Amino acid sequence: MLPASHRMRSAAVFRETTRRGSRFPSGPFVVHAHFTDSDLPAQMGLTIGKAVGNSVVRHRTARRIRASFSGLLSSLPNGSQWVIRALPGAGECTTTTANIRTAVDRALVKAHGAS
Repeated sequence: MLPASHRMRSAAVFRETTRRGSRFPSGPFVVHAHFTDSDLPAQMGLTIGKAVGNSVVRHRTARRIRASFSGLLSSLPNGSQWVIRALPGAGECTTTTANIRTAVDRALVKAHGAS
């Protein structure tokens, strides 16, 4: 689980990040990154729709994404906001935590290069 200070909780923040931020597709995920001038720690949110799978699959996918992302929190700039959207292929059995980590890392590298 992510620390409370790193979790996005407001629908308005999700909307702002997905609308104003940059979009970086990577495998079965799309990462939206929005960089602000705030001194708050980096925040992360997930969007996993029903097309990914049933409840068990969606929650397993969310846990794997959070585990992948939690190791990166210290390297992310303050004021950055991240929304990771899982696409329908993200819930397949072949999508392991290592595959998720690779896809998220690729998107984060693209986002850091663009900022």
